Amino acid sequence: MSEAMRVLVPDHPDLTGQLGRAIEFAAALRHANDIDDTDGEEPWRLPDQLVAPELQAALEAIVLHDWRFDVGSDTARTEIGLTHADVEHMGLYIATATRAQLSLLRAALDTITQAETTPLAQRGPEQREIAHFAEVWSEVDEHDDYDASLSAWRTVVQILTLAISTAPAGAGERPSRLYNAEGFLLPAADVAGSTPAGDTVVVLDRIDSDQGRSVDLDNAAWRAWQRLSVEWHAAVYGARSNDPDARLSSFAY
Repeated sequence: MSEAMRVLVPDHPDLTGQLGRAIEFAAALRHANDIDDTDGEEPWRLPDQLVAPELQAALEAIVLHDWRFDVGSDTARTEIGLTHADVEHMGLYIATATRAQLSLLRAALDTITQAETTPLAQRGPEQREIAHFAEVWSEVDEHDDYDASLSAWRTVVQILTLAISTAPAGAGERPSRLYNAEGFLLPAADVAGSTPAGDTVVVLDRIDSDQGRSVDLDNAAWRAWQRLSVEWHAAVYGARSNDPDARLSSFAY
């Protein structure tokens, strides 16, 4: 049996509602190649990796069937409040996943990202199909009138898989500065030499030691939480991480 592990999900103001849209996209991805779901149009020809039922099931097992967290819900029973130096910070939820589930999700995301970022002239037929699929869904996201969202799926998968990530987000997605609790715009936490997976363990260890619904972060856990905040910000906003509106959200961190 694959190793079970806990995953941190931030109570981020712009993550509310995204879990449901990610689940809807997972279903759309699962059936992308189905002839019966094309309304007379040619079905997609995505690789088996992306339309495998195990991929959809992995996300649903972590999010849809996990009653332990519900981002944005006032009645969620396991939101953990965080403080440091007598200042309240953004809370967390804890979900459970297996390493195999997280690895499936991460590999699928990497496959889509690689197809998108490979120069057009260097793409093979499979990558061209994946990139076209992603382009179509990105246009759908721009109109924001579908329950399913590739952007939401991408964000949720990035956040969940931080628990197994051995490298920080790319420099192009990390915010350079974020607001602190006093309202000062300061350089974002330095992630050099750290890993999101390691920082997740540090924060979880501190939560375990406190054994309450409100946890006071010690210095080590606080530094790890700050680095994770950079990763969460990058996952939620991507290339817009340094936009003024995105930066404003960091007041909530």
